[in-house]
Amino acid sequence: MEPSAETPLLTEPGESPDRFERQDAPARDAASAAILGSILCLSAAFFYAGANVALRMLADPSRATDPMWTICVKETVTVLVVGPLLLFQYLQGRASLPSRRSLSILVAVGLAVQLIGNVGLLWAMGIVGLAIALPIALAVSLISAALLGAVLLGESLTWRVMAGIGLLIAGIVCLRAGAGGGLEGNHAPAWMVIVAMLVACLAGITFGLLTIAIRHVARRDTSVWVVVFVVTGCGTVSLGILSWARFGLAALAATPGEHLLWMGVSGVLNLLGFVTLSKGLQWTPVARANILTASQVALAALAGWILFQEKVNPPVLLGFGLTLAALFFTDRG
Repeated sequence: MEPSAETPLLTEPGESPDRFERQDAPARDAASAAILGSILCLSAAFFYAGANVALRMLADPSRATDPMWTICVKETVTVLVVGPLLLFQYLQGRASLPSRRSLSILVAVGLAVQLIGNVGLLWAMGIVGLAIALPIALAVSLISAALLGAVLLGESLTWRVMAGIGLLIAGIVCLRAGAGGGLEGNHAPAWMVIVAMLVACLAGITFGLLTIAIRHVARRDTSVWVVVFVVTGCGTVSLGILSWARFGLAALAATPGEHLLWMGVSGVLNLLGFVTLSKGLQWTPVARANILTASQVALAALAGWILFQEKVNPPVLLGFGLTLAALFFTDRG
């Protein structure tokens, strides 16, 4: 059809419409990448929340699996997957070993994360529940990472971080008031509830320290996959040895199949969360990615209230809201 006076020409004479399609392609690709990145980051939140739900299953008073053995099996999943991949890349000359200093930092921080952070958080879940322990740990992790970054790496400390600290303290006070004697069917004395919440805070500090360690070694010579392998390997080795010394091989081999299943599920979901988040960060600004993945707190809390009938009352809801506000405030700092 010839263009009439009412049909505007979309191109100049002699120019192909394909030229404009090629110019629009980068914009469309960028928009598609942003959407895909957000989907991946949100998927990571679901995977991480699922991993914590699986751990909460094992922390339930009716199962009461040993936290050290549970975390050992969970971390071994990542070791068995990432280890061979790193070895293959190293043999192909596509991966290098970290320096002795970087490796020492990762091992020291990895042991703290495993022995104090992961084991402590799992124990705290068995006392106060998933909906209380996890928000506290993640909020403390972000705040401690910001504080440690200012002290150790010379990063700026914003007013949002200070506001987040105030909100977190208020949130913990409210959560303590609503926690009462801990989980239903597993009444704990008041002092144990307080200790469990403090342990969740301590776990958050170790997670924040890991964030700083990753920033430090990543600036030097260490890939993120090496970090993952070393940190999870610390859990497999240290917690495996401690579990063997405490229970013996026969008792560990007699672990019920259902318990091993949930341990494995937690490890697989945790690894999937890391992979999808790492990929999502390639196309998503860090601040947006953090907010999307932080939605795991709300997902985990809902799971705690619905699946495990954890305590939900006005003080708990207020404390949860304040803790969530502290998390998002600090995330945007």
